[in-house]
Amino acid sequence: MARPLRIEYPGAFYHVINRGLARQDIFLEHQGRQSFLDLLGDIARLWQVQIFAYCLMDNHYHLLLSTPSAGLSRAMRHLDGFYTQKFNRVHNRDGPLFRGRYKAILIDADEYFLAVVRYIHHNPLAASLVSDIDQYRWSSHWAYLNKKQSPHWLDTGSVLSRFTELTDYQGFMHGEIKNEIQDFYTAPYQKPILGSKAFIERILEKLGDKAQGDDDKPESRQVFTLALDKIITATAREYGVEASDLRRRKRGAGNEARMVAISLARQLGGHTHGEIGNLVGLEKTSSVSTAYLRMKARLTIDSQLANRLHRIETELIKSKERT
Repeated sequence: MARPLRIEYPGAFYHVINRGLARQDIFLEHQGRQSFLDLLGDIARLWQVQIFAYCLMDNHYHLLLSTPSAGLSRAMRHLDGFYTQKFNRVHNRDGPLFRGRYKAILIDADEYFLAVVRYIHHNPLAASLVSDIDQYRWSSHWAYLNKKQSPHWLDTGSVLSRFTELTDYQGFMHGEIKNEIQDFYTAPYQKPILGSKAFIERILEKLGDKAQGDDDKPESRQVFTLALDKIITATAREYGVEASDLRRRKRGAGNEARMVAISLARQLGGHTHGEIGNLVGLEKTSSVSTAYLRMKARLTIDSQLANRLHRIETELIKSKERT
């Protein structure tokens, strides 16, 4: 079966959606919702993602974002992967949380930017969770109206700059969803692009064969340009060992530091299995893949290990921000 069309290029705008497996809830308490928002802050920093709108429903989420440097696949892998790990630890479960890979609809921002923001903010109203979208705490509309509680990573300026007063913005958001937008999102087969015919033709002509996105495209891998040696150094420091120790095999015991470095290299750096294997002393790419999958499984049940990995990740993020 052919993979769905994945369109990634610098400066693209996307409406991203993902749902719980078998329609199960992915948000069970306020702490979990806040944890998801914190992860949005991470992808904004790590992959230079601009986030304009969000809405966290019980069993799915909506995002409107832009990728000035491309790299949507890596950012979403981090978001969905780390949230799943956190959710599974808190609720003593394992296995996938989401029903599959996220859906990313490419948006013609010149024509539909505000319309998609309004559609996202109307989700709690459409689901009869509230009678007034101003009341829903877990959408960016709340953040737009309550500036002191707005996350620092939320780009409110791109929306509010299109209105003279905050009340003008509020009035627009309370307006009805246009039939064109409603029809697009309720169609039985979701199109991958929301835009004019000219926009769609221009995009497909511009990308040509590159329209079929790939997680391992060089432009996707290199958005977060943290070198492998920095990941190795930070991991070794956390474990109190030399970086060279991560290359050594330990008979009778696993090299946990090496496995952590492999996990971080895949999650944060987006490096290939071959690149990682060369640096940590694993000749077979299958060995790197196996170590990565084992670490993902352990992180869902080992909170001490997860905390350790989080400390290393935080240090790496801070070092990236200083450069």
